[in-house]
Amino acid sequence: MKNITLLVYLILSTTLLKAQSPLFIPDTLSGSNINLNIADSSNQFFPGFNTTTIGYNGRYLGPTIILDKGQTVTMNVHNALMDTTTTHWHGLHVAPMNDGSPHNPILSGDNWSPSFTVMDNAATYWYHPHMHGMTMDQVMMGAAGLIIVRDSLEATLDLPRKYGVDDFPLVFQFQHMDSTTKQIILDDEADNITMVNGQISAPFLNVPAQIVRLRILNASSHRFFEFGFDDNRTFNQITSDDGLLNAPVPLTRLMLGSGERAEILVDFSGQQGSTFFIKQYGTQLPAGYPGGPPDGMGMMTMGPLDNTDFNLLQLNVVSQTINPVTTIPSALTTNIPYSSVGADNFTVAITGIPMMSMTNFAMNGVQYDMNVINMNTNQNKIMTWTISNQSMMPHPFHIHGNHFFVLSVNGATPPLNMQGRKDVAVVSPMGGSLVLITRYDDFNDPMMPYMFHCHILSHEDNGMMGQFIVNPPLTNISENSNDLNNQLYPNPVNGTLNVMLQNEKHQPMTLSIFNDMGQNVSMTKTREGNISIPVSELTAGIYMLFVTDENGNTKTSKFIKD
Repeated sequence: MKNITLLVYLILSTTLLKAQSPLFIPDTLSGSNINLNIADSSNQFFPGFNTTTIGYNGRYLGPTIILDKGQTVTMNVHNALMDTTTTHWHGLHVAPMNDGSPHNPILSGDNWSPSFTVMDNAATYWYHPHMHGMTMDQVMMGAAGLIIVRDSLEATLDLPRKYGVDDFPLVFQFQHMDSTTKQIILDDEADNITMVNGQISAPFLNVPAQIVRLRILNASSHRFFEFGFDDNRTFNQITSDDGLLNAPVPLTRLMLGSGERAEILVDFSGQQGSTFFIKQYGTQLPAGYPGGPPDGMGMMTMGPLDNTDFNLLQLNVVSQTINPVTTIPSALTTNIPYSSVGADNFTVAITGIPMMSMTNFAMNGVQYDMNVINMNTNQNKIMTWTISNQSMMPHPFHIHGNHFFVLSVNGATPPLNMQGRKDVAVVSPMGGSLVLITRYDDFNDPMMPYMFHCHILSHEDNGMMGQFIVNPPLTNISENSNDLNNQLYPNPVNGTLNVMLQNEKHQPMTLSIFNDMGQNVSMTKTREGNISIPVSELTAGIYMLFVTDENGNTKTSKFIKD
């Protein structure tokens, strides 16, 4: 059956190649105000067929947003869908209230306008909906787009950066379409087509006979890409997800899981008039990886394109541009991972439910609950994350809010192209492990969590997700209660802690208690001037009370529980 389906795909591809079209390059948006309209639409992927889609500012996918590090930007998102949505700025270092997680819903007909300073290094990021239980549906219907961040360090390097001329955005997707109606089927187990920038069957792109820059995103729900060229040429990876690598890394193959990005430099000098293809080398993926060979245990659902090699994008080499880039820098930047000495550690154990499941997974034995905080940390705290995978398949592991560095992969030093700033890293199946390190600089919010999850969208929607709080820093805290405009008594306390607040206007306030490990052990909301908090259940020790008003201003006091 698979051979018949593949034959149909190849015949269809050959037919479409006869009427090939140039690759669509998304428009760009820039400036201090970015306006996005997410709406239901339709698109003709196949002549004579209108396929139902979702797009940002268009029929399918969205414009590329170009930002400068250090600028302030307001993202004005209007939801014209009939459903609730969110828009997540994947990879950007923003406060939880601006992140676009399931806690930042945009109701049908409403607007959301987060403003923030761009704090990220030059790299390729992306945006997409993140409504729990609906992420796969909305993303795979077409709601996604790229974000390019530029910075002063990257600007000093002799790199291609003329958008659509020598610097090309490439959004690759596996999709599942009905062979008769040509409608998108939201079942990523049986993906049967691939797209590049929303076009099917190897469209063509004219590239100049010089060094070009390809910004690659795997925006599939489920499957991995193993990218390479049909002539097995060497190319150089210059970024990982969130910034430049230390130096270009020469490769002939590049594997990306869902949500991962990479920028590569390809040298077409002296090859004007030649034609090449970017290919999917599915036969060269590790066994058990979606898109590749079977797992050997008969547990893996094989799609019609799995474990096959085929063309993704045709590249026609044309004449050079004015002032072409013809050399590749030998060095790019210096990435220095944080020291793990004294760092806290959070362990995530991935298992199938049941153990042999290939579709349903848990982290630390639980699935996502919007009302449960799975981990607490503090601003400025360095943390390692140790992820172990006992399930039967690999998982691209994504953490919101900040980049991380990969310290080890399966106990070994990560390969060179994983030694930069990342926000998605693949943990391999059946005993695979990752150790990541990060520090949560700049933002804290005792009420609004960040997310962590598998970026296989069907896994995420089925509950393979957790959330964590970044609390205020525990250092440099004043202990003078008079300066903090609140009083605690008795102190030390045993049963009930009384708090006297100067709250004459009865503004909403949140009182959070943290233990000496930075864990949030109590949270109370009030509009009163005086409040009593039971603390008899707390173990003996030193605690911090954080009082936060509706404007986000936080004041602190220390107390002792007998």
